[in-house]
Amino acid sequence: MLWYDKGMKIVFLDEGTISLNGDMDFASVAARGDLVLHQATAPEQIVSRLAGAEVAIVNKVVLTAEILGQLPDLRFIAVIATGYNNVDIDAARSQGIPVANVFGYGCNTVSQHAFGLILHLASKLGDYSRDVQAGDWEKQDSFTLLRYPTFELAGKTLGVIGFGAIGRASARIAEGFGMQVLVYDAFDFEHPTYTNTPLEPLLREADIVTVHCPLTEQTRDLIGSEQLRWMKRSALVINTARGGIVNEAALLAALEAGEIAGVGLDSLTAEPPRGNPLLYRPDLNLVITPHSAWSAREARQRLIDEVAENIAAFQLGESRNVVNGPLG
Repeated sequence: MLWYDKGMKIVFLDEGTISLNGDMDFASVAARGDLVLHQATAPEQIVSRLAGAEVAIVNKVVLTAEILGQLPDLRFIAVIATGYNNVDIDAARSQGIPVANVFGYGCNTVSQHAFGLILHLASKLGDYSRDVQAGDWEKQDSFTLLRYPTFELAGKTLGVIGFGAIGRASARIAEGFGMQVLVYDAFDFEHPTYTNTPLEPLLREADIVTVHCPLTEQTRDLIGSEQLRWMKRSALVINTARGGIVNEAALLAALEAGEIAGVGLDSLTAEPPRGNPLLYRPDLNLVITPHSAWSAREARQRLIDEVAENIAAFQLGESRNVVNGPLG
């Protein structure tokens, strides 16, 4: 636990979800008040740790209506993430507590990670690296190992689902590889190059589909058994957004049946996963990373500094990135 002595009491309940061995600089937040950092906070510790605090910073700690009702001094909740489903938004609104989130901080790192998964599957990087470390290359008579089918991205079609900051960054990367890009978004958008393509033709035409939309009731199971059957048998599915947008049971069944060629995931429906059958299938063309697409150091620092800006705006009586206004 660290203290920064500046005035308004600010408590960050789960700093350990942001910092990697203390590599983050909290000076921008500390400039806004007395900052207390807790690496992690159990549910039964929340009320006592936020006692007297005017600002709470949370990443995954859950703030329920019951908890908020015990915090009369709390005036602002800064969610240090884009998703804010861990806060009872209605309860905060009824108590007059603004809740602000951060968006767009990870557009570079998440789109980069999405293409890392794509390249891993397209070039069989993991398979070849494993074979080299097993000593297979040095046993060859030839100069090379040619064991796995690979393909170029140039000329392929990338289907981008969700055309916010990350989706747009992914489209720009795809252009650099010489790919064609199709875009689907639940909302209309204006763009000089792309128009909104309906989901079914996008899935039928795309060689690779990458998901970058938020998880909502409208997008839950957006890609299920029927949608996967629309896709080419050679297609790849990449999801660096949220588990639940692509139905996991349908995804596993499609891989097993050869209805799609490969999958790259950075998120699962339940995290950390407990017994998820996708975790135990080395026989499939499947790569999973542990919800780490957002984790580049630059992105994490940007996230902290954006939270500081949200707090500064609150202190000036301004509404910045507030998700539960107007307050009653």
